[in-house]
Amino acid sequence: MIAEIGLLISLQETDTEIKRCKSEVDSLPSRRDAIEQNFAASVQEFLLVKNELDEATAERRQLEEDVAAEQAKHEKFKSDLMKATNEKQYTTAVREVDATKKTISTLETEILKLMEKIEKLETQVNARSPEIEAKRAEVDKQIAEMTASVKADGEKLTTLIAERATMIGQLSPGTRSTYERVARLKSGLALAEARDYSCTACRISIRPQAFNNIRRGEQIYECENCGRILFFKAGATAS
Repeated sequence: MIAEIGLLISLQETDTEIKRCKSEVDSLPSRRDAIEQNFAASVQEFLLVKNELDEATAERRQLEEDVAAEQAKHEKFKSDLMKATNEKQYTTAVREVDATKKTISTLETEILKLMEKIEKLETQVNARSPEIEAKRAEVDKQIAEMTASVKADGEKLTTLIAERATMIGQLSPGTRSTYERVARLKSGLALAEARDYSCTACRISIRPQAFNNIRRGEQIYECENCGRILFFKAGATAS
């Protein structure tokens, strides 16, 4: 029976570590998301400016395309003006040449305004970019380290599960049944140390005779209060 008590202690330690490893593996996505969300919140103002810069740059490109299109039309209408053979064709061409000229002027004015805006936004973005890049690098490093740690826990978990199966197989049916029943009821903590005539889990007093039986380890003894399997750690003394 003393051997089984030692095995139960090792089993609980293994189960505790299995629970920890599983928690680390299962929580990786949420922890990674939390890090990313914290990063996004810390650089929100920068991202707003960066987004405004991207939109202004895209708008400028569109306006430049519009100018090119209007200039092509303007040249066509100038050509039509030179080819006009009657007053109606001439008047229409003049009107279109003037219209495209005004449109081009308006678009170019908008482009100039955008260029000033883009220049200011680029100054702001460039000023904060090194800081943001440093934060991004730190976040990437943190996630990489966490991922590597979880990978190690995952590999360890496989080994622990195999070790647990071996330990469970070495217990007598009655002891195994008792351990698994108590573990389910006590969130995996089926054992508690008996020390100084009390259960270290619930602090209830243990009768002297029962304490002596636990110390001898000749049978499985459950705490009368919390139901955990009690064990005596070698070297511990009673008060």
